[in-house]
Order: sequence, then C-alpha cells, then structure tokens
Amino acid sequence: MKNRYILLLFALFWAVTDSVAQQANTVVISGTVYDKAGNGETFPGVNIKCRDVKTKKTIRGTASNLEGEFSIKVPVGSELVFSYVSYKPTIYKVKKAASGISIFLEEDVNEIEETVIVGQRKVGKANVTASATVIDAKELADTPVPNIMNLLQGRVAGMDIQMNNGLPGASGTYNIRGVSDISIVGDKDNGWDLASSAPLFVVDGIPQTDVDDYNAEGLISGSGVSPISNIPIEDIANIQVLKDAAATSLYGSAGAYGVILIETKKGDSPKPRVTYSGNFTISTPPSLRDVAVGNAERNLLKWQILNNDTSQIYHGYQDVMFMPAISDSLNPYFNNNTDWQDQFYRVTYNQSHNVSFSGGDHLFNYKVNGNYYTEKGIVKNTDFNRYALTGNMNYTSPNSKFTIGVDMKVGFTDNSTGSGNAVSQSGVASGASASSLLPPPSLYSASVAALQVFGVENSTVKSNYSATMNLGYTLPFNIKWKGTFNYSYNSTEQEKFTPAILSDSKYSAIAYNYSANESKVYIDTHFSRQFDLKYVRLGLTTGIRYNSRTSTGNSVTYTGLPNDYIIGPIGHGKSEGKASISENQSTFSVIFTPSFSLKTSKTFKAGGDKYIFDPAFSPELSSVYGTRTKWNLNPSLGFRWNIGYENFMERFTWLDNMSIRLTWGQVVKYKATRYDVFGTYDIAPDNTYNGESYIPINYDKLPNINLDPITTTTWNIGYDMSIFNNRLSTSIDAYYRQVDNQLNNIDLPDHSGFNKVRSTEVSLVNYGLEVSLRGKPLPVQSKWNLLVGFNCALNRDVITKLPNEARQILNSDAWVANRLGGNTTSLLLYINKGVYATDEDVPVDPATGKRLRLGSSKTDEGYFKAGDPIWVDVNGDYVIDDKDRVVAADARPKLTGGLFFNLSYKEFSVHVNTSFVFKRDIVNSVLAKTFQAYNNPVRKKIDELRKNAALAPIESYNFWTENNRYNAVYPNPYNYHHNKVIEPFREAQTLFLEDGSYFKLNTVSLSYRFPKQWLDFFRVRGVTLKASVNNIWTFSNYSGISPEHVNGLGRDQSGGYPSSRTWTVGVALSL
Repeated sequence: MKNRYILLLFALFWAVTDSVAQQANTVVISGTVYDKAGNGETFPGVNIKCRDVKTKKTIRGTASNLEGEFSIKVPVGSELVFSYVSYKPTIYKVKKAASGISIFLEEDVNEIEETVIVGQRKVGKANVTASATVIDAKELADTPVPNIMNLLQGRVAGMDIQMNNGLPGASGTYNIRGVSDISIVGDKDNGWDLASSAPLFVVDGIPQTDVDDYNAEGLISGSGVSPISNIPIEDIANIQVLKDAAATSLYGSAGAYGVILIETKKGDSPKPRVTYSGNFTISTPPSLRDVAVGNAERNLLKWQILNNDTSQIYHGYQDVMFMPAISDSLNPYFNNNTDWQDQFYRVTYNQSHNVSFSGGDHLFNYKVNGNYYTEKGIVKNTDFNRYALTGNMNYTSPNSKFTIGVDMKVGFTDNSTGSGNAVSQSGVASGASASSLLPPPSLYSASVAALQVFGVENSTVKSNYSATMNLGYTLPFNIKWKGTFNYSYNSTEQEKFTPAILSDSKYSAIAYNYSANESKVYIDTHFSRQFDLKYVRLGLTTGIRYNSRTSTGNSVTYTGLPNDYIIGPIGHGKSEGKASISENQSTFSVIFTPSFSLKTSKTFKAGGDKYIFDPAFSPELSSVYGTRTKWNLNPSLGFRWNIGYENFMERFTWLDNMSIRLTWGQVVKYKATRYDVFGTYDIAPDNTYNGESYIPINYDKLPNINLDPITTTTWNIGYDMSIFNNRLSTSIDAYYRQVDNQLNNIDLPDHSGFNKVRSTEVSLVNYGLEVSLRGKPLPVQSKWNLLVGFNCALNRDVITKLPNEARQILNSDAWVANRLGGNTTSLLLYINKGVYATDEDVPVDPATGKRLRLGSSKTDEGYFKAGDPIWVDVNGDYVIDDKDRVVAADARPKLTGGLFFNLSYKEFSVHVNTSFVFKRDIVNSVLAKTFQAYNNPVRKKIDELRKNAALAPIESYNFWTENNRYNAVYPNPYNYHHNKVIEPFREAQTLFLEDGSYFKLNTVSLSYRFPKQWLDFFRVRGVTLKASVNNIWTFSNYSGISPEHVNGLGRDQSGGYPSSRTWTVGVALSL
C-alpha cells in the first residue's frame, strides 16, 4: 500500500514537471496571412492548426481575423498548418517566438475543378466535352483599355485578334477558328473589306448585340463603337471562349461563329470593402512617314518636270511657268513648309477612374461599381468618353433551396470620329497628302479636307440600360428551376455639323442627325434534375428561351442652314432623310440537354467522372426566317474519357488527369433579312408615270424566297493533360468546320431588269490544330511566383461550293478571286518579274510587230518600254489587262498565337503579353501610293495641291534610271506622262506584296503593393502602385508602318486610324 502511494506521488510530480517544462517551451507566434499571387489582399477566416511534428496530432487551433491577422501560443518544435478553401496548405516550423511574420497562401489552381458555363449549366472542367478556354481577369495585364478584347490578343488558341483600328472606343477584328463568311463589303470610296464573322458576346448570361451583328458593314458606315466597350476591365471577373459547336449550339443561331462569355465581379468579402483605381495615360502616335517639305518639294517637282517631260521641247518650262506653287515662290501663299501630318496627329493625356463598394459571402453579397474613362484620340477632334454604373445583389437561402439575384447596368458613351469613321479617316488621309507648299489650316487655307478634320463636329452618343433578375428554386424530388429575365434598352444619337465654308455642297452649312433605338426582352427558364446512382450519373436539363428585339431608326440631312451658329430645321434650305418603321425580331428556342456519365472510383482521384456522354439539341423558331425554313434544331453530341481516372493509371502519381474529347455539333443561322426574301418598294416623290404618282418595286435586288439558313457543322477532337500537381498542363484540339449556305450576291444580266439577287449557294471549310500550354516552373515554396502560357493555332480554309456550280467568281474591283478549292482571301494580282532594262527587252507581237501594250490604252504611251514593270502576259496575247491577273497571295494568316508570363516576388509583380502571326501576305498600299504621287508633278490648279500631292523621299529605293538599268527593282517613277497611262505602281501586283509575319510585344505592366505594416496606421487595407506600356513594339520584316494595321483582304490601310502607344501610371486603393 505504501509503495502504491509512492508511485502515485511520483507520477503526479512527473506530470507537474512536464507541464511546467512545456509551459517554459511555449512561445507566441503572430502575423498576417496574405495571398501569394501578389494582389495584396489578406485572408480572413484562415484555419490555423498547431500539430505535433511526429504524430501529426492537433494540439490547438485558431483562425485569422477579418484583417487576416492571427496570434497563437504553441510549443517549440511543433508546426503550424495554414489552410483555406481552394488554396494549398502552408506549413510553418516553430523554432522560437516570432511576431509580424507574413504567411503567403498559393491558390490551388486545379484545372479539373474549374467550372465552365455551357448553355444553362455550370459544369466542372473535368466533365466538359466541348472546347473551351477560361481566362481569369487576374491574369490579364492591369492596364486601362476602352475594350477588354484588346487585352485578349494572343491569349486564346484559335482566336485571331487584330488591333487594326485605333479609333478610341472601337474594336479591332476578331475571328474564332478562321473566317466564316467570304462576302466582300464596302466600295471604292471607303475601301473593300471582308465581311465580319464576329462571335456572340454573352455578359452575365445575357446575349449582347455587337456592332457587327446589327450591320454587316457597321465598321464602314457607322461609328464602330462596340457595346463591349461599356464594360470596364476593373469589373470583369473572368472570360470564357467557347469554340466548337458542341458548346455554341446551346446558344442557338446567334452562336454560329463562336461565343465569348464575360462574367462580372460580385461581392466576396465578409467586411464591406471600398476600392478605387485611378490611371493616367499618355498616348503617342506611331512613327509617321518622311515627306519632302518646302524647298525640297519645290526643287523635286521642278527637277522632275524639266528632266522628264517627253512631250515636246520647252513644254516642261511652260508647265513650270504656269505652276504658281513653283514659279511664284515668293508668294506667301506658296512659300511654306507645312508638315501636314504634324497638323493632324498629337500626343494626348487621358485618365480613368473606377470606384466599387462590395461585400458579403456565399449567402448574401452585393457590389456597386462606377467607372469613368476618357480618351482623346491621337487624331485631333476624335475622342471617347465612357460613364458606367453597375450593381448586383445575390441572396441564397440558408438551406440553398432558393436563390435570387438582381443585376443593373447603365452605360453612356460619347465618341467623336472627326471627319471619318471607324475604318477610314477620309479628312486626315486627304489632308495629310496635301502639298507642303500650302499654308497651314485656316479659314483662308486651300485645303478644305484639312479644315474638316478640325471644324466638322461629328459626335455619337450611345446609352444602354439593362435590368436582369435571376431566380432559382429547388422543387420536390430535387428538381431545380432557374429563370433569367432581362430587359435592355439601347439608343444611339449621331450629330454631324459641317460649316458652310467647309461644305462640298456649294458652301452651304449641312446638319446631319441619325437616331436609332433598340429594346430587347430576354427570358430563359429551365428545369434540371440529376440522378446519382451507384455507378452512373444521369442528368437532364430542359427549358425554353425567348429573345425579342425591336428596333427603329431614322436620319435627316438639312442643307442650307442660315449660318454656322444656328443648327436646326429652319431657314431657306432643303432637307432629305430616311426613316424605318419599327422592326421586330423574335426568337423562340427549346432546350433539351440530357447527360450520362460513369462515376470515378471513390478511392481514386476526385473532380470528375470517368466517361461523359453529353447530347443536346436546341430547336429554334425565328420571325426572320424565310418561307422555306420554320424550325432549326441545332443538335450536338459530346463525349469525354477521363483516362486519368482509370484504375490502371493509379501508378502514375505525377499525373493529375488526362482525357480525350470528341464532339460534333451543328448551328443554323438565318442571315437573310425579310427584304432579301420579299423585296422592297422604292418610295420617292418623283416616281410618276403618265403624270400619275406610283410606287414601283426596287429593281436593285430581285426577291428570293428560296434562301436557306447558314449551317455550321463542326467536328472536334481534343486532348487534355495536367501533371505535377497541376504545375504543367496542356490542351490540344483538332477541328473540321463546314459552313454551308452562305449568303452572297449574284450579279444578274441586264435583260433581267434587276441588278442582283441574294443567294445561299456558297460553302466553305475551315480545319486546323490548336495547342495551349500553361506551367508554373518554380517550386511551390519559392519566394518567386511565375506563370507562363503559350498557345498557337494552325488554320486552313477552302471554298467547297460556289453559286450555279461555278468554278470561280472574280471581283475585279476588290481584286479578289473566289475559286473552288482555293482559300477565302485569294488576291488577284499582276505577277511582277522585274523592270525592262531597255526597249529591246520588251516582247514584240509577231503578228503586228508592235511591243507589248496596255489593253486599256490606244495611244503610243500605252506601249511598254525601258523602265516599265515586267508583268507576266498570262494568256500570251501581248496585251496586259485584267485577264492577266492571277491568284498570287493569301491574306489569311497560317499560324497565330501568343506567349505571356506573370512573375511576382513579394510586393512586386510583372505581367508581359505578346502575340504573333506567321505566313500572311500583305499588299503594301502605302508604298504604292508613295510612288504614285510622282505620276502627276504638274499641278497648276489649287485643287491639285490639296490631296495626293505630298512627296515622300524615294532615293533609298532601287528604281530604274538611265544609270541603273539592270538591277532595278522598281519602275521609273519620274516618267510622268508615260506613267499616267501605264500606271506602273498600281497596288494590285506582286511588286508590293510582302510577308506580313510579326511578333508583337503587346503589354508590359508593373505593380508594387505596399506592405501591410506600412498601412495599418492609416487603416488602409491595401495600396498598389502600377505602371504599364501598351502596343510597345512589333518585330517584322514588313517595310510599312505596321503589319497589323491591315484589313481582312490584306490591304495596308493608309487612310485608317493608326494605333497609339500608351504609357500608364496608376494607383489602386482598398479600404
């Protein structure tokens, strides 16, 4: 008994001693938890556990507070485990007491757990059968842009974005998986271009009408401001690009050319958060071309006339004598050295501001965002201003059965296009080519086109309002109902005023007004049910979608206003205008998407099912369909095999997932209008017959009721793989897309009584390969964080059918050939083989004994001679005409892609984005026009000095002269009498054909986040300084200004709006 008491006393003493020892070895660890990605945000609610190193048994725990701070007493030698949902756990070894430590959590970017919105469903990426790319807004460079699409260049494999339009607020051109329409739009005055095949934009579940969807020639005839420009980059959460028909078919006919989903941010902070972002930007114009000014131009003109006039003796001296710009050099009106380019282009200073107020959690959250963006264009009298206010609120009941969300968007844009439009700056193009001998722009200047750039007021105001309600409820038997109800209203007002002195209409002031309104109702309601059985998972989603659009528009032009200060329908002038009655377009769709999948073994990797079979079809009825078409089905089939979930793959521990995707889908789009089907009437007051008024039909276009809808059919096979805990991932897609029944025009013979008729007898095929790679090459515990991404895409297109079984259709004005088996942008050009060194080198027709001649000329100057271009006489008739042009170029790029990387170290981060285009043919129209300016040096009238009169130095080019006969590349530019007839520097020839390949450094942005301990005194959550440069440099062998600033037909747009280089500094503040 005594021994028992002794043992008990000894055990008690040992426990007390051990407890005292442990208390003596207990220390306090305190600090703050941050996001390693470098955005400066702290983490509230991070789970912190102290555990024994050997047994892994939890000793005690705590959590970080609302500011991300923590403090905990732990034994020396233990370890702290920091964990947070969707972030990788971080372990801290306790060696001694520490305070103010910083713990960084890295986001667990598991691509198989990402969600993709496909139609009405949010699907885990491991279960998605379609080809889709998800871009988190955090990965985009933090630089202000008027259109978010500017920052996506080079980021998505298969999406070709060309920033060939620098007008503030306007968008460039973008195509997903090649072109889908071979139609040519435009005219000789505004230029020719390829018809748009832009994708559908869906913002927070609501389809948006982009500028190209409303008007196929919108970029040429309108302002070109995209509705997507209303969305500030600060308000975007992520962007998803859906590329194959298995995904796009669920959006009906509108998704025929691809779908881009934009999701805006929502509140996600338990504590209310106020953020501010402000930017100051400097925009600089690109390098401008060299021109001869003042005496240099005068002496050059005089030399060319006196030394190259071949008409008769002393004729050149007579021309000089009657050219006041040369002979009257002491006249102040002609004694100038005006640099016209400097008159039109400028350096601008711009700014943007964004304020948001947000908060909430997964049950209730809210967010209000206000944005102001202003950009003055590098062309004077052009600008873009945006005012946007958005707000959303979402509530989910505690039992998750009921959800409601409200979204409101209000936006205003005000932009001025000066004397041009989104594609052509006609006033600048004309004014910049004026002679430098003329005085600078003023009311007494000779160049009206130059004054129009500054004096013409051309402003377009667009406003849009959108209200959306999202409802959801879980019915009995776990049937889930969701409904989306949206109403939106858009209006456009364009005002253009031309003062009398700048008017081309006999000096009468002109006022032009264009007004358009559009209202839309969108309803999407559906039911879904999922059955989880033992080995399989079954799902079904069914519902309806209704989309109605009502639009009206009118325009009026008033000529002869009383003065330049009163604008309105008064005075003695006349007016003319156009009006359109209300046009209604309604689309009704039925949605039916069953799904079947075989579950993954619970003992293996989670995140997706093993086999997924995903059929769907969406019948659609539209009010714009012709008489032959009532319903379109839009079916699709998808299959995915997650090979990484197979049991035989368990031994590959480094493999996270590997899968193969197979899809087929068909999307039907009715592009013809009711006017194409039923025709139009020509309503005009002067339509009379035998003295009686009547309303005839419009004989420009023959009605055609047999128009079929455009049918896009896509086959896709994809391969996805991620390894090393998702540190490296790749995605490869091969596709074949066939577009049938394209809408186009067919010219009719004169005896038909009509000029043309619409037809749907064109088919085209696109096929290609897309590769995407993403990786984080640095170790997880490294203080450096690096994300690298690379993508590239190969695309080929082939025309497979033409109207009336034709083998080819030629468009001589646009010099484009649509040839069966050829590509969509085959350019018809004269083949240039050099320059004739002597007259004896010119071929002679053995039948007539005369030299090769130009077919359109009957004069002696029409015969080729030394110094003329060697154009291949294809048909051998010793006459050069349109029959000698052949397909010699392809304006579509063969390979596109991009490379980006995001690097961060502690408080610093760097974002770099690049893009590239390989194997694209470009016609250097600027160089051709440079030589063409020498075709007419004799300019006796003032009007002849106003445009196409600027002379650029050409001494550096290897052209034909008497002393350089045999090695010349370019024809003789100085023989102006002869060149007026031959036109040796016409654009449609291979002499000006160049390789348009380039590698472009798009954006570089830097940011620095102030340490939290510096900001605690001011009670500020975060402050970040940022700087960026956009449109930095383009590496290319192209001799023009920019290989990117070309249109869809490969023409260098010398009269377009150039893209500026922007330099930005800014600050982001979070409270």
